[in-house]
Amino acid sequence: MAKDRPVAFDTQDNSTLGEINITTGVLENIAAKAASEISGVLTTVPKLEAGKFLRIERTGVVAKMNQENGRISIDVSVRIRYGYSVPEVAFSIQDRVKEQILFMTDLVVNEVNVHILAIETDSYSDQEFLQLEEEYGEDSKIETGV
Repeated sequence: MAKDRPVAFDTQDNSTLGEINITTGVLENIAAKAASEISGVLTTVPKLEAGKFLRIERTGVVAKMNQENGRISIDVSVRIRYGYSVPEVAFSIQDRVKEQILFMTDLVVNEVNVHILAIETDSYSDQEFLQLEEEYGEDSKIETGV
């Protein structure tokens, strides 16, 4: 579906002052932003080596909108952090996306399909662990003051 394709807009208010057009790209951006605000959702994806060289950035949240017979459905693809409950994150995404689109555009979303692409570990903590291992050696024990 093209990003600049207008979506039929039926306002809840009966007064009309003119025509309002909202493109699918706007709805997709609202959905992606709303999903990225949920705790546990990764907003950026680690770059591949070629991506680092070419300075290509990938986003962790992708939203696609479909409209059939006046019904709006949104597919949201996300990566989540390890340690978060997948169903809880998915339900939170569904609620947040529907709520934000209704609040910002007065359009009712009939369904929000959440696709979990991956469960990612925090790359920073892995890198810190490897640095500690290199400094102190594999066999040495690091005591923490807990």
